[in-house]
Amino acid sequence: MILKKLIDMWQSYLNNSEFLSKNTIISYMLDFESFMKFLLEFKSENITKKDLISLTKQDLRAWALYRKNKAVSDRSISRGISAIKNFLRFCIKTNIIEECNIIAMKSPKIKKGLPRPISIEKINDILSSIHSLKQTNWIIKRDKALLVLIYSVGLRINEALQLNRQDIENNADFLNILGKGDKVRAVPLVKKVREIIFDYIKSLDLINLSDISDALFVNRFGLRLTASAVQKLIQASRKMLNLPDAVTPHALRHSCATHIIENGGDLRSVQELLGHSSISSTQVYTDIAKTHLSNIYDQCHPMSKKNQK
Repeated sequence: MILKKLIDMWQSYLNNSEFLSKNTIISYMLDFESFMKFLLEFKSENITKKDLISLTKQDLRAWALYRKNKAVSDRSISRGISAIKNFLRFCIKTNIIEECNIIAMKSPKIKKGLPRPISIEKINDILSSIHSLKQTNWIIKRDKALLVLIYSVGLRINEALQLNRQDIENNADFLNILGKGDKVRAVPLVKKVREIIFDYIKSLDLINLSDISDALFVNRFGLRLTASAVQKLIQASRKMLNLPDAVTPHALRHSCATHIIENGGDLRSVQELLGHSSISSTQVYTDIAKTHLSNIYDQCHPMSKKNQK
């Protein structure tokens, strides 16, 4: 069996998995491609099936160190090792190899950092910058509606992009969101957000798209908008406003949760809003709120160290 056929079989196996999301599968394939390039660079010869099924722990450790020196995050390094392990498990499952000690190899520990929310002032700046990106009127309304929706109820990008216009038109006050694990949750659609979205939907009736899909957010060809297009939008806005790389579409979700808790929202409600299966996933936003409160105290309270002479 040639190497390409083996990789194609593995990818097909991943696509039929009930436990991996599409994004994880895409990441696995990109990680695998990165590993192949690494092997090619250091072996200076074409990589064969034999090279892959005879991998050692030292090979993976060398790749992990190589990526670490390239400033790749611990999370991405750990995911990359998981991708290679998955490939080797597939080789065992299909009787290409009998066993492999790499599968028992421990991935590097991931340091959990706090999410980085965006201030409401910066969010307003981002929304204002959309008008300066030289887009047509309906695309400006689309981008504003999308970002406002993500921030207002803390959606993941794909959760927003998989919505159809019918979802909005049939449920004016609440939206049913299909989240991770195919779990559905209802999120509120407040009047201001609803008006912005309906204004965008009306603009679709004024444009000439011969075959427009049922998707709520569509591109200039009438097809469902992609996550990469949203990331490019935020990237352009970030560059225009000179904002840090931490300002991403997903940071709007973090910002929603953080701002609710900072303004007195309870943890359980935020958990339900975000669709977290465990309260521990939501607990991190309490830590951010405490940091925010501490900073305000240091800056404003007369008894803080900063204000004592």
